[in-house]
Amino acid sequence: MTKILLAEKLNECISRWRTAGIDVIGPVKKHNSSQFESVQSAAELDLGLVLTDRTIKDLFFPRTEPMVRYQIKKHAIETEEFLPPDQKRIIFGVRPCDASGLAIDDPLFGWDYKDEYWFNRRNESVMITIACTKSDEFCMCTSLKLAPDSSKGSDILLRPLADEKGWLIEELSDRGKEAFSSIADLLIDDSAPLAPLAEVPVKFNLEASVAWLKNPENFDSHFWKEISARCIGCGSCTFLCPTCHCFDIQDEGDIYKGIRRKNWDSCSFALFTMHTSGHNPRVTQSSRWRQRIMHKFNYFPGKFDMNSCSGCGRCTRQCPVDMGITETLQEISKLSR
Repeated sequence: MTKILLAEKLNECISRWRTAGIDVIGPVKKHNSSQFESVQSAAELDLGLVLTDRTIKDLFFPRTEPMVRYQIKKHAIETEEFLPPDQKRIIFGVRPCDASGLAIDDPLFGWDYKDEYWFNRRNESVMITIACTKSDEFCMCTSLKLAPDSSKGSDILLRPLADEKGWLIEELSDRGKEAFSSIADLLIDDSAPLAPLAEVPVKFNLEASVAWLKNPENFDSHFWKEISARCIGCGSCTFLCPTCHCFDIQDEGDIYKGIRRKNWDSCSFALFTMHTSGHNPRVTQSSRWRQRIMHKFNYFPGKFDMNSCSGCGRCTRQCPVDMGITETLQEISKLSR
């Protein structure tokens, strides 16, 4: 017998979690845009979205955040470090591709230096993922060897019931079990038919594309100029990507005091690689697009044994000139034949 959470009980679940001091966060649609925000009731949630416009990355890696306040005095430098507050969170209604994105970035933020900002938030958060029963033309999780019901990065996986009245519960971690222990009396022991998963066709040959990217002869291929010709370098694909993680550190203040901040940056920007000498090793947009693709499917897997892409499709879905990773790897797949 399995546990089932009925949709009609979700509001009570949220109320109990909030009463216990837990911040409940979920997909919310406002002003023609969707993102994850704190909610007070189930009525605020929009669980029918294929995918939110913005990823849950913002919740763990904010677009900008203070790191340290400093003040230079006559005989000393005083500093005050900022760290995220200890706030337990339940993030409800996450899609598998977004949860997978967090798991992809975990080794990066814990590699040679452990990023306390990232892991403090990760350790305080419970990821409740809902398997996908619908997709759109931009979804490509299956092309990345993932699936509409991937459990990677999740603490709880909810599988929608065929009657759309609730979810079958899969507990995947101790954190997930603990979160659901407080609502155990709201769950029912039952079995019911599940809704069919979304059908997401494979759109490119990943193995062939990766092999082409690893071939040094293709680094200076004319292909990069052709495929990136319409890229305007806006950075939308990187900022909306669940795995892109580049940032810059800047000091704001005057000569005696200020705050050091961590801000998102993008390899799509010309300034990203600009040297103080004025030299830029990636002077063209084609070289910057090449770096983005090479990083995700060559350099990152070479270091962490996984691709830096979870197949959400936002890079194409939100691109103002309708290009993205899918098209690039489709064309590379053709070149690999």
